[in-house]
Amino acid sequence: MTRSSRSAGGVVALALSVAALLMLAACGAIPNDSSPQPIKSFEREGATNAVPVPQADMDPEALVRAFLKSTVDPDSAHRAARAFLTPVASQQWDDRGDALIVDEINTFVDQRNEDSVRMRLIGDNVGTLKSDGQLLPASGRVETSISLTRSGDQWRIDGPLPNGTMIDRDQFDSTYRPVSLYFSDRTGRRLVPDPRWLYAGQATDPTVLVNRLIAGPASDLAAAVDSGFPNDAALRGPVVGLAGGGVRVDLDGIGSAPARDRTVLAAQIIWTLNGADISGPYVIDADGAPLAAERASGWQTADVRAFDPNSVPTTDVGLNIVTGGALRAVTDTATVPVQGPLGSARDLRSATISDNGARVAGVRGPSGPDRRLELVIGDYGGDIGPIVGGSSITRPSFGADENTVWVVVDGKPVQWQRDDEGTQTVPVEASSIPTVARGAITEMQVAPDGVRAALVVGGQIVFAVLSTNAEGQVSLTSPRIAAYNIGNRAVSVDWASPTTLMIAREAPESPVVQLSIDGTPAVGLLSGNVSPPVRAVVANTSTIYVGDQRGVLRLGSSNGQPDQYWTEVEPAMIEGAIPVLP
Repeated sequence: MTRSSRSAGGVVALALSVAALLMLAACGAIPNDSSPQPIKSFEREGATNAVPVPQADMDPEALVRAFLKSTVDPDSAHRAARAFLTPVASQQWDDRGDALIVDEINTFVDQRNEDSVRMRLIGDNVGTLKSDGQLLPASGRVETSISLTRSGDQWRIDGPLPNGTMIDRDQFDSTYRPVSLYFSDRTGRRLVPDPRWLYAGQATDPTVLVNRLIAGPASDLAAAVDSGFPNDAALRGPVVGLAGGGVRVDLDGIGSAPARDRTVLAAQIIWTLNGADISGPYVIDADGAPLAAERASGWQTADVRAFDPNSVPTTDVGLNIVTGGALRAVTDTATVPVQGPLGSARDLRSATISDNGARVAGVRGPSGPDRRLELVIGDYGGDIGPIVGGSSITRPSFGADENTVWVVVDGKPVQWQRDDEGTQTVPVEASSIPTVARGAITEMQVAPDGVRAALVVGGQIVFAVLSTNAEGQVSLTSPRIAAYNIGNRAVSVDWASPTTLMIAREAPESPVVQLSIDGTPAVGLLSGNVSPPVRAVVANTSTIYVGDQRGVLRLGSSNGQPDQYWTEVEPAMIEGAIPVLP
C-alpha cells in the first residue's frame, strides 16, 4: 500500500460531501448523510448574492427578517441593510466588528400600536464571523430587542441596534464561501492554511485575496507562522488578468528581501490563488521589477512545488495494526510482524508512524518495579530507544516530520525533537487548555503542518496552536472548542489532512465524525455496519480506518467511486486490533 501525494481535489475519499460541511448546522446534533461521499474540493458555484430590499407590503416581522438576511452583504458599510433603518437609526448603528451567525430566529411582539412596534428576536448562535473572515464555532442563545416605526406607508427599524451584525444562517450559507490563505511555518519550509469566509465573489477575487495575505494571519496563528510580506508591503493596484491567461500581481514595499523570503512570498500568493481556482502563470512584480529575475515571465505552481500544502510524502509503508502487544503490517492476505523489537513485543499499547514511513513511536509497558509506561522512538522496522516514562502516556504524534514527536505524559504535553545537535525532550506549556475544557488530556495529535493540535480533553475536542516564544518555549495557545455538536465522548482523533480531522466517539449514533478547521460543525459518517464502541480512528487523504469491537474497517473509494459502506479489512479483523497509519 502506498500513500501518494494528492492535490487539494484529492482530499477525497474520506466521507461526506463538503456541501454538507459548509452548512452551519444547529448546535445540538451531528448531521448525517445517508449516502456518504468522499471529501472533495468545494465546487465553487456562484454565490447567490441577491439580498432583500424593503417592500411596501412588508409587515414589521417580515421587514425584520428581511433586514437580518440583508446584513449578509458587507459592502459599503452594510448599505443594503441600512435601507431597512430610519435615518437616525442608520446613523447610530455601529456595524463594525464581529458578526453573529444566528439560526432558528423567532420574533415576539412586546408592544404594538398603529405607528410603532417593539419586538424581541431570539435565536441560536451557531457561529461568530470575525472581521477578518475567520469563522469560529459558537453556541448559546441570542436575544435582542428592536423598535420599528411607521414611515409613511412603510415600516422601518428605529433602533436601538446592538453593535456589530446578526446574520441569518441560511443567508450566510448561500452567500459566503471559504478560502484558505497560506502563511509559512516558522521554519519557512511549509505553508499553513488560514481559512477565511468571504462574501459572494470576494472568494475568487485575486485582489481581495492578496490584500488579505498582506494583512497577515488570523490572530490565533500570529505567534506560530510567518509571512514573506514585509510590514510595508502593499498592492500598487488591483490584480489584473493577462490576455493569455494568468494574473499580474504588482507589489510595493518589498524592499531588499532575500531570495528565500521572495520565494516564500510567491508560494503564499500562488497556492492561495490556486486554491481559489485562479490559475497561472502568476506574474509577480515587486517595487517595479520582477520579484525574481528568472521568473519575469511568470511563476507556475511547479516553481513552488516544494511548498504544495496538499502534498503528502510517498511511502511504501501502509496499514499496520497493534494487536497482541506487537506492531504488525497488514498485507492483502495476512498480518506480518514488523521487523525489530516492536514486531516481537508483547507490551505495545499504541503506535504511530511518520508520514514518510521512516520512523515509529510507540507506548510500551507497564514494565519495571514501578509499573510505568514508556515512550519509545526509532526507525520503522529497526531499533528503538526509550524516551520518557510515566503512569499515563497518550498515543504519540509526529506532526510535521519524523524528527519531532508530541505526546502527553501524566497529563502534561511533551515535545521530543532530534536535530544536528542530538535529541531533547522538553515540556510544552499548556495552562491555557483548562480555560476552555476541563478534564484529562487523553489524546493529542498534531496536524501535518506542525502548527495546529487537536486534543481530547475530558472527552471534548479542542483545537490549539503550537507557538514558540523568543526564548524557545513551546506553548499550546489560542485553544477553542473545535465544534459544539460533538459532545464529550470523543476517544480518538487523527488528522486526515492539515484542514480535516477524523474523530471516534463512544456513541451508538455517529461514532465516527469528520471536522474541518474552517469553523463549521462536525458531520457524522456512515455508521450502519460499524459495531460500537469504536476505540480508534486513523486517516489519510484517501481512506479512514477504524477499530471497532470486531476489528479494523475502512471507508474510502473503490475504482474512483466513494464507498457506500465500511469494508472489513479481513486480515485485520482481530478483536482489539488498533489501526496505525503513516
